[in-house]
Amino acid sequence: MNVQGLEFPDALRYAPEHSLWLREEVDGSVTLGLTAYGCALYGQIFAFTPKRVGARIERERSFGVVEFAKAASSARSPLAGELLAVNEALLERPALINQDCYGDGWMVRLRPEDWSAMREEFPLGKAAEAAIAERMRLDNFDPANAHVQALRWK
Repeated sequence: MNVQGLEFPDALRYAPEHSLWLREEVDGSVTLGLTAYGCALYGQIFAFTPKRVGARIERERSFGVVEFAKAASSARSPLAGELLAVNEALLERPALINQDCYGDGWMVRLRPEDWSAMREEFPLGKAAEAAIAERMRLDNFDPANAHVQALRWK
């Protein structure tokens, strides 16, 4: 699916208010990553400092810090759970988030608490389109703005 020139793969779930995608893994864990919209908002990412593996992550609390331009932001988790894995490649090459946010640029993997009860809070693919578009509207997102460093797929 494409929203304002940004790609959002149909096979993923989304947390639009966090600018994150979620992918269910076969082992019951959930992988999180920044969406193309999140990358457009942050611009070039210079560092990602995740919490340590094994840490308990509370819902709406940080799972790491993203540094960009002249600022930093806490990456808040839409889920509570145990941090199972961090993308070690991002420690050396944080630009992978900008280059391949839906692939090699994934950020963390969690073992969520009560995923079966929460999973429907995160719309899958096309069902997320209206929520993503509304988030962009609320943020006054303008993809034509020269300062937006959006990832665009042809």
